[in-house]
Amino acid sequence: MSGAAAAIATAGRGGIAWMFAATLCFAVMGTAVSAAHAADPGLSTFVTSGFRSAVNLAVLVAVAGRHPRSLLGDGRPALWVRGALGGLSLLTFFTALAHLSVGEAAFLNQTSAVWVAALGPLVLGERTAPLTWLAVAGALLGVFLLAPAPAAGFGLGHAAGLASGLFAAGAYLSIKRAARTNSAVAIVFSFTLVSTVLSVGLALGTGAAWPARPAVLGLLVLSGLAATAGQLLMTAAYRRGRAAPIAAAAATGPLLSALLGAALLGQTPGPRAAAGMAVLLVSSVLLPFFASRDGDQPAAGAPGESRPASPEASDTPTTSRR
Repeated sequence: MSGAAAAIATAGRGGIAWMFAATLCFAVMGTAVSAAHAADPGLSTFVTSGFRSAVNLAVLVAVAGRHPRSLLGDGRPALWVRGALGGLSLLTFFTALAHLSVGEAAFLNQTSAVWVAALGPLVLGERTAPLTWLAVAGALLGVFLLAPAPAAGFGLGHAAGLASGLFAAGAYLSIKRAARTNSAVAIVFSFTLVSTVLSVGLALGTGAAWPARPAVLGLLVLSGLAATAGQLLMTAAYRRGRAAPIAAAAATGPLLSALLGAALLGQTPGPRAAAGMAVLLVSSVLLPFFASRDGDQPAAGAPGESRPASPEASDTPTTSRR
């Protein structure tokens, strides 16, 4: 292997290591929220989403320090559309967490890649070639297996999980437009600001009870801190490696969520759900390679989060959900 090739390979491996660390942080976020709902069954998803967003927002403001203008973008509609769609993705993902296992919710959110492939040609005029559609078909099969049998019904949690993937895809498509004239930190700030206002506003408007138990409060703060750490690590990953393998590494996030849910919360999936997760995992890992080969940009990220439009476009911590 030549010196240049070795350097590229080393950078790729380094980026993948950072991405695995990021996906672990996002898995911790989801597990903490699920544990909070298990400890307090009456907990509102408006409250959990509000806590996670508010903690993230506070960290961003603290990092900005004496340069608050770095948080502001150009105010164009795409920036705030991205924020609104990201906020809705986060809210619906947390709703799924309140009704499903961590792994099921995370895998349903991962369908954002399917929505991006389906909507990209319409919204951005990007070509989606046959190999990409092959991975999309596999992902749809995984969703079918992950959903409950017809006799069991399709509940709120499954609907919310799929909706979170759709909203996340919309946020990704919007960020490609917003990133042309805005820094990464401005895009993340718009997401956290809109998400905080939306979630806290709904919590206050519906009269949702705020948690009083220290353990529940600690879990919600942990979810915000873990999400923030995931944002930092994900940005570092895209700076250090090629997009396709890093996006493939990010696609393993739902698997980490499922493993944490099983180990810490006893959320073991049944045979049908496990088969659906396996098919979704393979399809999601292959999709960025197919998209890269076809000339498209792969989507990656955690619930409510969006990666930078390109590694070079970001010089500040940014996101996807989660």
